[in-house]
Amino acid sequence: MNKLFFLLPVLFFSLAFKADSNLNKELPNVTLKKLEGGTISTKKFIKNGKPVIVSFWSITCIPCMKELIAINKKYDQLQKETGVTLYAVSIDPKSLSKRVPMIADKKGWKFPILRDEEKSLFSKMGVSSLPYTIIIDKSGKIVYEHNSYKSGDEEEIYKVLKSL
Repeated sequence: MNKLFFLLPVLFFSLAFKADSNLNKELPNVTLKKLEGGTISTKKFIKNGKPVIVSFWSITCIPCMKELIAINKKYDQLQKETGVTLYAVSIDPKSLSKRVPMIADKKGWKFPILRDEEKSLFSKMGVSSLPYTIIIDKSGKIVYEHNSYKSGDEEEIYKVLKSL
């Protein structure tokens, strides 16, 4: 009984302050830094009516790395089947972002890596935890989102992409 009284406030607090879903919304327009130099506006993500994956990550986030590694294994196949582009958006601050290119290269990631050092896009979307991954359909609407990562989550991403 005492445990129940302790858990009820915790449950209420977590439900009361849950971030709003981004489903059926458009991606906010923000300019991000490209890893190879220059910038890109998020409004340019949707091109040729093809779906887009945006995955927020950090070099200090092990689940983020695991998710990106898992997606990378089937990325070529997914691109051929769906035309998808994955944008991996690092939210690492400037002090850590120097390591981002090394990690992306070491992991052999085939998708564009972008930097959101000021967390502009991250905060405009109301995201609070990593990894945070979304799928945007050809019309520009967010049709899928998830936080965290457990082995097998990438299969749900593949299923959603193939249904678009």
